[in-house]
Amino acid sequence: MQNLLVYIAYLTRYPLALIVILVAVILVWRSLKSLLFRFRGQSQAAHGFFLMSQSSEGGDVVESYSIYPTTILGRGRSNDIRFKDKNVLRRHAILYLYQGKWYVRPAVDRAVIHVNNRKVNQPRIVKNEDIIQIGDKMLVFVDERDSAEAAGQEFDGSIADWRENKIPELPVNTGFSWMLTTLFFLIGTFTIFILIPAELHSLRPFYFSISLAFFFFSQLGYLIYPKIFNDFDRVIYLCFVFLSSIGLIIQARFAFLDRLKPDDWDAVEFLDYIQRDYLIQAGVAIVGLIILPIVVKIVQSTSFLERIYPVCLVATPLFYLITLFAGSGASEWGANLWLRLPGGFSLQLTEFAKISYFIVLAYFFKIRPPLKTQLLFAGWAGMNFILIMLLPDLGSMMILLPVTLIVFVVMTSEYLKTGSLLLGGSFIFFVAYKLLPYVQNRLYGWLTLWTETNAYNEQIIFGLQAIARGGLIGRGLGVGNPRSIPLASSDMVFSVIAEEMGILTGLAILLFFIIIWLRGAHYSANVRDGFTSGLILTIATYFFIEAAVVIGGTTGLIPLTGATLPMIAKGGSSVIAKWLLVGILLGLCCRDEEGAYR
Repeated sequence: MQNLLVYIAYLTRYPLALIVILVAVILVWRSLKSLLFRFRGQSQAAHGFFLMSQSSEGGDVVESYSIYPTTILGRGRSNDIRFKDKNVLRRHAILYLYQGKWYVRPAVDRAVIHVNNRKVNQPRIVKNEDIIQIGDKMLVFVDERDSAEAAGQEFDGSIADWRENKIPELPVNTGFSWMLTTLFFLIGTFTIFILIPAELHSLRPFYFSISLAFFFFSQLGYLIYPKIFNDFDRVIYLCFVFLSSIGLIIQARFAFLDRLKPDDWDAVEFLDYIQRDYLIQAGVAIVGLIILPIVVKIVQSTSFLERIYPVCLVATPLFYLITLFAGSGASEWGANLWLRLPGGFSLQLTEFAKISYFIVLAYFFKIRPPLKTQLLFAGWAGMNFILIMLLPDLGSMMILLPVTLIVFVVMTSEYLKTGSLLLGGSFIFFVAYKLLPYVQNRLYGWLTLWTETNAYNEQIIFGLQAIARGGLIGRGLGVGNPRSIPLASSDMVFSVIAEEMGILTGLAILLFFIIIWLRGAHYSANVRDGFTSGLILTIATYFFIEAAVVIGGTTGLIPLTGATLPMIAKGGSSVIAKWLLVGILLGLCCRDEEGAYR
């Protein structure tokens, strides 16, 4: 009988591999089409808003200028609006849209601008028919909505209604993909259920109940949330549910299959340990689904994220400091990242520090900041990176630094400065290599990967062997040998997935993170509020970079970092922090085109 069940589990590898790659390919193709459609639509200027110039004596209008969500005015060639005026600086003023309102401010400290004959030093709201003076240029800000309302007229053109007449969306149908996602979870859960050995059969009701709870809340979210939240993105939600489904299936495999009872444990103690081990993983995923609509509602309907920026500014380094002095785990895992709590639990404050770091990053670069602001952020971020090095947490460094650089270059278009920051980041890694034996060992293991097997690269070598054994469609759930791989359920979980579920499933996992980034880029281009757009880009980029770093380390493309695969690897704090980020991302995507709250 047991042989028959194993054979059935072996056969399920075919539908699992087919389903996962089919869903990934369908969604990545449709998401890419939607993004390209959005980019074509975003090449136009802001609807119904422009500047009109008049002579310094208040003469007739001589020219009109289209404006964009962030518009740079000055004498330099790279500006959106260029004035050939000796009294105008190369980068003189910035006009930008933030939370549905237009602001103007000097681009540099020495730039002089006036609004309605009043000098402006800080961001100033501008409204219809306000006069902005830059050098000898007098610019009238025009909001055609207000002008039409004052005249009792209506528009017939493309700007008839700013809020309703948006660039049309290219809908992404997810019904078939969701059906396949559901089928994947049911097949995988059924396979684990029948493979649970006889001595653990008493845990079957527990596993069934936990799986049913996750299935219920995930289905509820897909069906109900789009009716509650405007523009709720089912593609992003589906991707994270699919990734979480893979995570629960593979972690159930670790929990219930091939478990060896220690000689000094009795049967009851062993069962309690297994039950608690899986409950932490599955429980935080279910809690994440439960709190998801709450987070989405808060982010969509309030300015909570913007208001907690000062708190995040202090909390981020504070989380790292607390971890540095009170953390533990270096002897087992190579870094002091865990705070021990009563009852045998642990907490990783560094996972929540990433959330507060992203909020600060997006707030700093919600507009193109002047050099002084950029230097302030560089000092703050540098302080955090130094604390991360001291932990040491190489994985966070290799994730946060690329995310910061990508957001910086996209939000500022400062390519030379980005290159300088990249060199600075390389210098930080060089210093870390020279000062920290932990980093030296990681790099040595990577450099000797193809020449010898040693204590610093055996983890990667065993992982690569597992990937090779799996082939395209895997050996089947429960048929692999994860016990041969150190930290198989956390750092090396990708190797186990590739061995038992196939390289196609591993490729699909990477595609899901690419889809999340594509959808994030779509909404980042759609939203005209700098903070909302920047934070969407930040979170979407973070998920992709973290997945790429983990998969790259597991497959030997880059040094192993100790980072874990989002939504899939074993973890408590990490998983709940990821679900908070998912809620924030979906909530930001639910805001309207101006970034205003609904």
